[in-house]
Amino acid sequence: MFVLCIATAFIWGITNWFLKQGSTGLQRIQYDNRLKQFAAEIWYFFTNAQYWIPFLLNQLGSVLYYYSLAKTDFSTAVPVTNALTLLITYLCDVISRPQLLNSRFLLGMLCVTSGVALCVISKPH
Repeated sequence: MFVLCIATAFIWGITNWFLKQGSTGLQRIQYDNRLKQFAAEIWYFFTNAQYWIPFLLNQLGSVLYYYSLAKTDFSTAVPVTNALTLLITYLCDVISRPQLLNSRFLLGMLCVTSGVALCVISKPH
């Protein structure tokens, strides 16, 4: 059932990148009144399809995640899903901005994947 964890990581990783892109105009909204600020931000999110479509897909990933927790070992599913989500989000950033790819990224990716592999391999079955 690790396929569910991997699918969740892909959904979350890709939608995280799209959520970041969809919220880029948010910093232009500024009000002195906190209630007006909050209302304007909510309005921005609901009227911006580049934000709410990835948000809904991200929530679908959350449903899949909770389903996968019921089908797999909790102590393995959580680190696998979260580590892969981090990697996929960063890979989406690298695809959109190749200058982010460097030796530190590759070393970090190696450490994360090695840690996940150790979690999966060392688990008694």
